[in-house]
Amino acid sequence: MDEFLKLLELVLTIFEVGQNPQAFLVLFGLCFARFVSFVAIVPFFGGAVVPAPVKIALATALTIVAYPSLVAELPTDGSPLGFGAVGFIGMLAKEAFVGFTLGFVASLVFEAIQVAGRIADFQRGSTMSELFAPQLQERVSELGQFNLQLAIAIFLATGAHLAFIRTLVGSYEFIPALKFPNIQAGWIPAAEFLTIMTGYVLSLGIQLAIPIVITLLLADLFFGLINRVAPQVNVFFLSMPVKMWLGIFVVAVMMPFLIQRFIDFFGISYDAFEYMIQFFADMYK
Repeated sequence: MDEFLKLLELVLTIFEVGQNPQAFLVLFGLCFARFVSFVAIVPFFGGAVVPAPVKIALATALTIVAYPSLVAELPTDGSPLGFGAVGFIGMLAKEAFVGFTLGFVASLVFEAIQVAGRIADFQRGSTMSELFAPQLQERVSELGQFNLQLAIAIFLATGAHLAFIRTLVGSYEFIPALKFPNIQAGWIPAAEFLTIMTGYVLSLGIQLAIPIVITLLLADLFFGLINRVAPQVNVFFLSMPVKMWLGIFVVAVMMPFLIQRFIDFFGISYDAFEYMIQFFADMYK
């Protein structure tokens, strides 16, 4: 261990990093915990389809970028940090919780988008053919998978992920890595906000699926009239392929609307992301 610390001290000296090895490792580890918990949960970084070494490398790169802005938290006189091994474990848990919560809030919009596809597929009668979405670590319907992959592509193409990363890196200005929060009463607004956001997933999903649901409902009424006029026609089996293709046709027609709504939802998600950062920041005042 001593040899490792001496080697690390030599590396820090070469790169003109003025911290002692122990303080560097503590601060780097705490910063890494927030980033890796965020990267692991958000779907726009690939989810489970991306190998763990790639996620670790990305979190490490973000930590290196953010580290210079965190040096001011270290004692200027080189004195030891104000917590021991148990305190460090508590700090790690705090940082992982912050990263996980922010990642959870950022991923809710993608859950809402795939819920819209599931509702549409339920109306089409194609819920039996589900696919596995590694970004969400769950099974989704056909249109749910299409909506999810389209949303991720638009999210990355519009550069929305850069705004989230920029805000996450800047979150250390409001949520210090080397300080414990002042845990007091007042968690009810945040709990209510997360509950509302979770419920908002279903609301947004229904909003996106409404055109398809209404169109397929009218198709059901049309086939119901056929059944009344010609009872000998098996409208159930006749309507299944028609509703399948009709749902896909409606999705193709409303594609410009979907893209614009996805972009609007990304803005809502970013506002929620900033709100959670502000809530955590209030605990350090």
